[in-house]
Amino acid sequence: MLFSWLASILALGGLASLLLVEPKDFGKGFHRFIGAMAALLLAAGLAGGALRGASGWCALLSCALWVLLVQWGPAPWFRAALPVPIVIACWALLTGTVYRPKAPLLELSGWVAPGNALAASLLMGAVSLAMLLGHWYLVIPGLPLHHLRRMTRFLGLCIALRLLLGVVSLGSSQSVPALGGISAWQVAGEMAAFFFWQRIGIGILAPAVLTVMVDRTVRIGSTQSATGLLYVTMVFVLMGELISRYLFLTLGVPQ
Repeated sequence: MLFSWLASILALGGLASLLLVEPKDFGKGFHRFIGAMAALLLAAGLAGGALRGASGWCALLSCALWVLLVQWGPAPWFRAALPVPIVIACWALLTGTVYRPKAPLLELSGWVAPGNALAASLLMGAVSLAMLLGHWYLVIPGLPLHHLRRMTRFLGLCIALRLLLGVVSLGSSQSVPALGGISAWQVAGEMAAFFFWQRIGIGILAPAVLTVMVDRTVRIGSTQSATGLLYVTMVFVLMGELISRYLFLTLGVPQ
């Protein structure tokens, strides 16, 4: 179930991040590749149970049809149609399987789980697409550097959004009555400290520092080094999201 959830949010985030990539310089190949990967990930989410029912099948079908449009249609058409599979995939994720914590320590607002899922989706999609974008610079020399710089800045914004939503989620939460009214910050920082601070360090702070390093590397034109740093960033983000998901499913701590 965890893999299917990760696959679903990665598919949505990858498609959403693709809006920043211009077909003029990257051609149909890059868009077709990302669309096909998103379709496979949505299929994994559907097979694993994270996506379900009509919304899940509509997300998969719309993504597959968009890939066909990329293959056979002109760039203006498939660029204009890209929001369609994004919106449907978002709908499928939000109406999919509801995952509830096993032994929650916090009482959460109704928006916390879907809000953090969408933020995680954008972050996973941004870091993965930035890494693949860096690879394209190795395949097609001479691509303008502003594409990779723009994607790196978007990645930085996604990290900031992920942190902000985590802070707001904790700030709006309350501990369960059995804990005697201690604050959500005490629950996260003390009772769940072992995993919580790992999640912050590995999944937020480390990617933030690496993103700054990537931006500075791109500025000097070293796209190969930037791609290597993005590989490491993607690993840290993935580890952080796994820890975050574990915290939520076991203790009901959002981050």
